[in-house]
Amino acid sequence: MIRVGSIGYNHNHPPEYYIDHPNGPGAWLFVLAKAPVDMTINGEKYLIRAGSAIMISPHTPCYYRGPDGEGYVDDWFYFNMTAEDIEMLADMGIHADLPIYLGAVDQLSSMIYEMTIEFYSADSYHDEIVLLFTDIFFKRVSRIVMKKSSNEASPAADRRTELANLRSRIYRDPAELPAVAVIAKEVGMSVSGLEHLYKKAFGTSVMKDIVNSRIGYAKKLLLATNMQISEIAGKCGYNCCYSFMRQFKAQTGITPSEFRKTQAAGEWIKDE
Repeated sequence: MIRVGSIGYNHNHPPEYYIDHPNGPGAWLFVLAKAPVDMTINGEKYLIRAGSAIMISPHTPCYYRGPDGEGYVDDWFYFNMTAEDIEMLADMGIHADLPIYLGAVDQLSSMIYEMTIEFYSADSYHDEIVLLFTDIFFKRVSRIVMKKSSNEASPAADRRTELANLRSRIYRDPAELPAVAVIAKEVGMSVSGLEHLYKKAFGTSVMKDIVNSRIGYAKKLLLATNMQISEIAGKCGYNCCYSFMRQFKAQTGITPSEFRKTQAAGEWIKDE
């Protein structure tokens, strides 16, 4: 059984930061690179591309940092597993101490985000939920590895995966989203092409999903924190507080302040 011992999501490491385990990390370590990383694994040097992953065994010497004095971004978790688990992962195409390029990793990163929330939660069943997420996580890694090794992925399938990753990103990080035109450029499409395929896949537009994600996050902050409305606007990706309040009312029928008061009083609000 694979058990997570510690975990981190979307860590932004400064240029001076590095990891150095001359005798190995002491436990299994999975690193999902979201920016290039210089790694030395058991004496072998690698420049790992963004979108790559590596599973490092407990006694493998490793050293890594951002390339050329730059910082880097990664998700990671330390874990323990049995000999049977090691054999199972090898059968799934996941081998220790060898970097693998996975491509778009938003879906995998989103799972690590969920694992992180549950790992540090005190709620019921959090340990069991982390175990389930971990199992699904490695199966999804295996699926990507197997598809790449067998060259079964078609351009259409790749595009559907890219759109699914984009939607996951929209609902995971509403405050960090650029303009739709920038998103389209990132995925190598025109704005009209992106909107057409996105609506065909999900029945809604990119902009509508972004608005729904931001307003949904705003509702959570209004109820769970004492933040000022202007601060919540910034946290949800709005540069202008008045734009946020106008859009919030257009979506819910009431202002953010009214939403906070009526929900605190236990009144029912229509959720669009």
